[in-house]
Amino acid sequence: MFNFRLKWPMAAVVSLCLLIGLAGVALAQSKPAQKSVEVQLSVDLYQDAQLAKQKGVPIVVMFSQEGCVYCDIVREQFLKPMLRSGDYKDKAIIREVKIDSLEDVRNFDGKQVPSDELSTIHRAYLTPTVVIFDSKGKPYHRILGIINEYY
Repeated sequence: MFNFRLKWPMAAVVSLCLLIGLAGVALAQSKPAQKSVEVQLSVDLYQDAQLAKQKGVPIVVMFSQEGCVYCDIVREQFLKPMLRSGDYKDKAIIREVKIDSLEDVRNFDGKQVPSDELSTIHRAYLTPTVVIFDSKGKPYHRILGIINEYY
């Protein structure tokens, strides 16, 4: 039979080792700290287009709305990691337009339009809709919704 009655100095050492071991397991299982980034909300696509022209890159715009779970998935699992990696800094301008915002948005032609009207102009009827534009506002590719086997 084992005698589990330890004198207090030995008990303190055992407890300390246990705590260090548990902390090590917790650290090994936790995800590494990620740099905090936000997808910039665009209220001026005209200005974004000028920047895209200057850099010679496309503009990736996600049309979203408040409470859209699938918009959150696209933002958190695709757009933020793209921004966080830094790999797309010189390859694309990444923006988000909230179609249910009460703010007007300046379109690629420089005209102010309500955000819901902007989504109609760019055929973003469902959220999320991700559209890749050139610097003149011409759409090259459109992704409607999300297909993800885990959700």
